[in-house]
Amino acid sequence: MENQSKWTAKLALLCYFALVGGILMASLIVAIVLFGTGKDYPDLPFPIALISVPVNEIIILGVTLLFARYKGASLKKLGLKKASLRILTIVSVVAVSLFLLGVGISIGEEVVFGPDPTAERSERSLMPRDSFQLVAMIALSLVLVGPCEELAFRGFVQKGFENSFGKMKGLYIASVLFGFVHGLNTPYAVVPAFAGGLVLGYVWHWTGGNTTASALMHGINNSISIAIAYFLTV
Repeated sequence: MENQSKWTAKLALLCYFALVGGILMASLIVAIVLFGTGKDYPDLPFPIALISVPVNEIIILGVTLLFARYKGASLKKLGLKKASLRILTIVSVVAVSLFLLGVGISIGEEVVFGPDPTAERSERSLMPRDSFQLVAMIALSLVLVGPCEELAFRGFVQKGFENSFGKMKGLYIASVLFGFVHGLNTPYAVVPAFAGGLVLGYVWHWTGGNTTASALMHGINNSISIAIAYFLTV
């Protein structure tokens, strides 16, 4: 059963392309829903992320579970297992450093390349309008974004590349792909997401392939980003 549930880079790459296709499909679904309302998403009274994130993450989770089922891999095989309080505390603290790393890279990009031309539109589309929406966005980050994306990109994709090329090469390849998929939002997101993928992937290794730990770290990082952006604009 151990050999049957082991997958390689070829299947990991196929899963990645299926994930990208699923994300694009999610964007289409959201666009169709908005078309029915007759409004452009920056004009909505709530951030479009409250719709797009659940659709996106459910598709990501569904694609990942389909590939895992094909290989006979359980959620535990993808790294979804218990983590000690010590580990969860450490990754929560490291999440703050991960946020600061992303901010530093983003500032550097703007200094070198100028302001992100998509920043204003993205902010209007993703920014909570009130405290209730902020809490909802943070909840989505912790409950959906962190777990679903870590099961996909660390638990399945990175593990597949590592099975073929070893831990370090697998980590770098998976992190590059993680960066590229975030580039679907804006090219400015590629490098920060790549760096974030490296940190998340390393922490995933350090915890013994514990996706629960990296999911918490991912969710906290996103939550900090949302909260600080919100409080800077109120």
